[in-house]
Amino acid sequence: MAEGSKVLIDFFTILFLDYELKAHDAIPLAYVVYETEAHCQQALDRGLADPVYDHLMSLYGNDIMMWCHVTNQVSKPMIRPRARPSDDGE
Repeated sequence: MAEGSKVLIDFFTILFLDYELKAHDAIPLAYVVYETEAHCQQALDRGLADPVYDHLMSLYGNDIMMWCHVTNQVSKPMIRPRARPSDDGE
């Protein structure tokens, strides 16, 4: 690969919200899928899920977690092929 060229690949990233319902011995899991890790991190940084998180915490206690998980599934390959000269010289 030529020096200075960059190959970037984005992977689907999932924002998980995990909490426990002790009375029912259940661990529900809510999630939102994003195309990139940056999008998921933006949701966390902006507090977009905080109202749901806070509501669940008030109902079921502090046994709750929210995090971004990067999958191994490519969402948007960012590989930019170089133009090649055509056979007719153009």
